[in-house]
Amino acid sequence: MLNYKKPAFWIIVVAVVACVVVAACFLTNPKGQDEPIETPLEGTDYSGYDELIAEARDVLENYDGNYPEKEKFSSVFYLRGDYETLGYLIKDIDGNGVDELIFGANTDGWDDGSWDGIIYDIYTIVNGEVFHVLDGWERNRYYLCENGCIANESSSSSFESCYNYYTYSGTELTLVESILYYSLQDEEHPWFYSTEKEPDIKNAEPISQDKATEIMNKYVHEHPQYTPFVE
Repeated sequence: MLNYKKPAFWIIVVAVVACVVVAACFLTNPKGQDEPIETPLEGTDYSGYDELIAEARDVLENYDGNYPEKEKFSSVFYLRGDYETLGYLIKDIDGNGVDELIFGANTDGWDDGSWDGIIYDIYTIVNGEVFHVLDGWERNRYYLCENGCIANESSSSSFESCYNYYTYSGTELTLVESILYYSLQDEEHPWFYSTEKEPDIKNAEPISQDKATEIMNKYVHEHPQYTPFVE
């Protein structure tokens, strides 16, 4: 018959309970991490990316001048410009475990670096299908930024430009802030600031050029090196 008053028995019980508690802590918080470690989603089918890359390469090599009814990627692929090298990059840019496919270009050093690394298209995978997140062109340029945001620089003329800055998650671009340049209204005070989803000078506040520059300088462009579609 067991004698529960013996110290040895209680020492064993306490030791067993301590082991269980420690094991539970390691299971819920591996390697002392405060947050779970994100890993790529297993089983994601990226074959649609391979098809898009092949189609883009075919356009660059064999385009006959006829636009398709529905363009799968930016119109710049049909213009055959010789000022940049079009290529692609596969990268999980929002950290959700699904890689994005980015179509963009490098300038091979002809500019001051402001154009290099431009993004023309971003795709992701949703429910096993390729989803086209955004479409850009020369006057509607996108860039990855060092702070994790995506910059969009658009211009309709020398009198009107817009600098939008977004966060990106899943398939959504969420506006953080915008700088608007509109000199037709007032040449001496052409800069405006907005956080509206659809920025416009009607819902923006006037700011100084120095303030506009300060805000834009927060979004330093990255310059990813793309894999060329055509060597």
